[in-house]
Amino acid sequence: MVSAERGFAAVEEREGRTAAEAALLQAGLAGDRAALDRLLALHERPLLALCHGMLGHAEDAEDAAQETFLRALRALPRFRGDAGFRTWLFRIAVNVCLNWKRDRRPTEPWDEVSAGIPLDTTSPEAIVLCRLQVTDALSQLSPHHRAIFLLKVLEGWSVAEIGAAMGWSRIRVQNELSRARRSIAERRRKWEEGTSP
Repeated sequence: MVSAERGFAAVEEREGRTAAEAALLQAGLAGDRAALDRLLALHERPLLALCHGMLGHAEDAEDAAQETFLRALRALPRFRGDAGFRTWLFRIAVNVCLNWKRDRRPTEPWDEVSAGIPLDTTSPEAIVLCRLQVTDALSQLSPHHRAIFLLKVLEGWSVAEIGAAMGWSRIRVQNELSRARRSIAERRRKWEEGTSP
């Protein structure tokens, strides 16, 4: 019964957030700059986390998030509402990060990859080793696999939400998530066997 209550509370919270976002969006489209600032502020932390996960550096993530917000503000008059605002915004962020990686430099390892990824141990040495393993595994993923893995694991997005953000079918998202998870598991297995640096 407790899980059903939590599920109901989560749905109510999501619906309340969606209604609040819709009101801020409408006010922003009508020219209310403060409403736009509040709307973007609602998504700042998760957007930074996604960009940081994809790019590997806090400074690059901040630049990419800023570029995402600028592109969103310029494109806002053309926002049709076919997808939710959050999905639309994160789609822009994924594209910015993919372009950033292609145009600038290869991704360097994450420094705080364990945020949101449950650790199966409590000793400091094991936590550091786990972070190194996850960092290494994530750095080996393709940019698209990294994006969908981070959206699913760190942001808790549904397959449908990821599909909308990436422009993919549900089946493709499920297949690509499966490939990403297998790749990470294989890389971590190699670490445990001592066959990976």
